[in-house]
Amino acid sequence: MSRNQQSIRHDPRQEKDTLSATPARLELVPERAPDVTCTAETLRRTQEELQWYRKLYENIPSVYLSLDTTGTILSVNHGGANYLGYTPEELINQSVFNLFDRSEQQRLADALLGLLRVSHKHEVVNYEFRLHCPDSQIVWVKAIMRLLPSGDGNLFPESHPSEKFVRKNPVILMVCEDITAHKQTEDALKESEQRFHSLANTAPVMMWMTRCDGKVTFFNQSWLKFTGHSMDLQDLNWLEGVHPQEQNLCQETYNSAFHARTKFEIEYRVKRYDDKYRWILDTGVPRFTPNGKFAGYIGCCIDITERKLAEVALKRSQEAVQAQLEEMESLNRLKDEFLSTVSHELRTPLTNMKMAIQMLGIALNKEQNFLAEMAKPPAERSKAARYFEILNNECDREINLISNFLDLQRLDTGTRPLVLETIKVQEWLSRVVELFDARNRNSYPQKLRLSVAPNLPLLASDPFSLERILIELLTNACKFSPPDAEITVSAQLKLNHIQFQVINSGVEISSSELPHIFDKFYRIPSNDPWKQGGTGLGLALVQRLTKYLGGTIEVESGSNRTCFAIQLPLSSRV
Repeated sequence: MSRNQQSIRHDPRQEKDTLSATPARLELVPERAPDVTCTAETLRRTQEELQWYRKLYENIPSVYLSLDTTGTILSVNHGGANYLGYTPEELINQSVFNLFDRSEQQRLADALLGLLRVSHKHEVVNYEFRLHCPDSQIVWVKAIMRLLPSGDGNLFPESHPSEKFVRKNPVILMVCEDITAHKQTEDALKESEQRFHSLANTAPVMMWMTRCDGKVTFFNQSWLKFTGHSMDLQDLNWLEGVHPQEQNLCQETYNSAFHARTKFEIEYRVKRYDDKYRWILDTGVPRFTPNGKFAGYIGCCIDITERKLAEVALKRSQEAVQAQLEEMESLNRLKDEFLSTVSHELRTPLTNMKMAIQMLGIALNKEQNFLAEMAKPPAERSKAARYFEILNNECDREINLISNFLDLQRLDTGTRPLVLETIKVQEWLSRVVELFDARNRNSYPQKLRLSVAPNLPLLASDPFSLERILIELLTNACKFSPPDAEITVSAQLKLNHIQFQVINSGVEISSSELPHIFDKFYRIPSNDPWKQGGTGLGLALVQRLTKYLGGTIEVESGSNRTCFAIQLPLSSRV
């Protein structure tokens, strides 16, 4: 190393003091004690102790330097010189400035001058400097410096009689410790934060960062643009823009998460650059250094105003719908109560009318042999007989209408009881068809045919509801079939279901009318050639009863033939 000294004092007229007699290594000489008798053993022990301390000094894993006021190296320990990549002889009488990076030399000169200006003998200063030693693995050091006093504590000692020179200037002691790994970690963190800042400033979401003490140190450009802030971040209080109603909530949530070092999410309103409050979702995640030390929080904010408005609108809509549903339920209850009351009030006088008609028929029969008159063809009957028949039929029709209507109401409201029984299909179906034929033989001249598959399994169902279905389908088939037509009632096993069919011929339902035949009060136009009439509720009741029993109903019509098919499960799941 060439000796290129840099003087701290820049006055060229001042004479430079050097310690030319200072040895390459720090010599430790025991103080003389002329008044004490030194034995050989005492001297030996003292010399061994001095050698031990000398060995410790030379091998301490730090760089120990003594400097004069110009920065010239007066001494250095052997281990420290090796750490720097030199021998002690290469460093002695060389400028200490040559060991440091050019960018650090002025800071070092200022530090030494400042140390020389202090008057307190125990003043210690420390700095971090970057080295420039090509053969050293040390890049950064922490330099601890102080003035080295004489044995009596005087920083500017007088010469000792045994010394070959006069030491009027102080000696500076500099201890350098390796902090390269620490600085590299700091540099990596700074570089990482710089990269993060660069990426965050281009992100489409608002981002922020805090230190380990909770102080916000960074807001990206999206956040600053959103809030309209351009002030120094050190003076920026992020809570100032939060809506007053959410400030306490934000502070409490943040403090709680900060002390627990946990993630948090919070929704609050914040003032935008145009002084309008917007809802944002703020998410904060704790960050840690590579060694696990808590370093603060990093978070992002997303504008969720539209979502919040949609939630409010949806909530209001749901409340309105709920209110409407409650109102409709109330109206339905009132309607059901009204219809039930009206139906019962109508059925009572009709029942009395039916009884009066029957009594009238008995009286007329006694007086005029009325039954014989009724047995004649319609064209040959008397007017009284025709009027009596019309009155009787219309009364039955109204009674059936009200009964069907009440049954539909019970099915809609779920108040109709379901009584399950085990049914032997062949026996039960034969009985139902025979009873229908016996009751309606005079009214419906069609021929009924029964077709039941052998060995059908037992059916668990409500026999009353099932009989009502078949009676309605048979009545409907007889009404709309020619007098000489054949109506077939069949039962067969189809997978895990029993299928009942009622088939009639002579009348066909158009495809455009099929989707409506199960509607209440719907009647097929011009499809009643024999003017049988009806309530318009029969097929609607059949569909509801079938569904109530857990089954399905289908209808096919074509080629002058109509077939109603009902499938019921063998085991009721109702």
